[in-house]
Amino acid sequence: MLAQRSLPIHITAPQSPIARVFHQIRATNADRTSLQHDLGLSQAGITRHVAALIDAGLVEETRTDTEMRSGRPRTKLGIDGRHLTAWGAHIGLRSIDVAVCDFAGRILRHNQIAHEVQHSTPEKTLNFVADQLRLLSAGLPEPRNVGFAFSAHLNSNGIITSSDYNWSEVDISRHLPFPASIGSGVAAMAGSEIIDTSLTQPSQSTLYFYAREMVSHAWIFNGTVHRPNSGRTPMAFGNTNTLKDAFRRGLTPTSFSDLVQLTRTNPLARTILNERAQKLADAVTTAVDVVDPETVVFAGEAFTLDPETLRIVVTQLRANTGSQLRIQRADTHILRTAATHVALHSIRQDPLAFA
Repeated sequence: MLAQRSLPIHITAPQSPIARVFHQIRATNADRTSLQHDLGLSQAGITRHVAALIDAGLVEETRTDTEMRSGRPRTKLGIDGRHLTAWGAHIGLRSIDVAVCDFAGRILRHNQIAHEVQHSTPEKTLNFVADQLRLLSAGLPEPRNVGFAFSAHLNSNGIITSSDYNWSEVDISRHLPFPASIGSGVAAMAGSEIIDTSLTQPSQSTLYFYAREMVSHAWIFNGTVHRPNSGRTPMAFGNTNTLKDAFRRGLTPTSFSDLVQLTRTNPLARTILNERAQKLADAVTTAVDVVDPETVVFAGEAFTLDPETLRIVVTQLRANTGSQLRIQRADTHILRTAATHVALHSIRQDPLAFA
């Protein structure tokens, strides 16, 4: 593992030439000719970087059936790194997602564990997560890096103060059982738009809005993920407070999913979720007015479990901002994705340092 102090990552497109080569191979399965064309590097530079990545076991060559005009088989490049692992964890308010992946980002093992962060000390929570990662990775190679992503706001010094976590001025690095990359969960989710995109594609501005137990957002501009400075979010919009509202009004759902199911037979349940959807729509519209993105991505159970909430938010957003916005919904494995992105970001920025 890394022998350094744990510090927050700042998710950006790769900067160094070899990191850009590594990224482009992973995103496009390029060959040497297209790498030279796409990245504007010399033939000698591409040859040197590709050879170094192959020697490190990070890139592999594959022959295709397509032949070039000279009659020689065309050689494509792909990410290898199957023998190298990283651990990632996303720490939410009521559950923790842990994953083991290889250097290509392929998920080897994954688990979700119920855990009430509010009822545990930071040290106990982080040690619990570390133990779950060790159990999950039994029999696999030791990780080259570990990443912890948090739903709560993490400032630039790696400190969390969150009434929802019940943590105050918690310096994450002092409580981790080993050095690790640390980051914001929603920033890592937003980073998917950078990580999975070819460097030749025009950079787009994207707003990423997440709503589950906690509500937060991040945005991409010029190939870099940005977050609100304070991290203050309207927690009244979270699943827990929505359930509390349902109880105050005479309903007894056992979970947010149960409340969504109640909408099929109980008009009051639908009213409660519609009221929350209107608040979410106001928050998203305000964020869009500030960021002015080309694309908005919605993530979290508020949208994935209740399509009607997504419909209400999108309808209001389009009515207030026009129809030119591209609207997308994140995949259902976004928490696992956030965990692995934090674990792999430093590797993707300097691949040879971890091989």
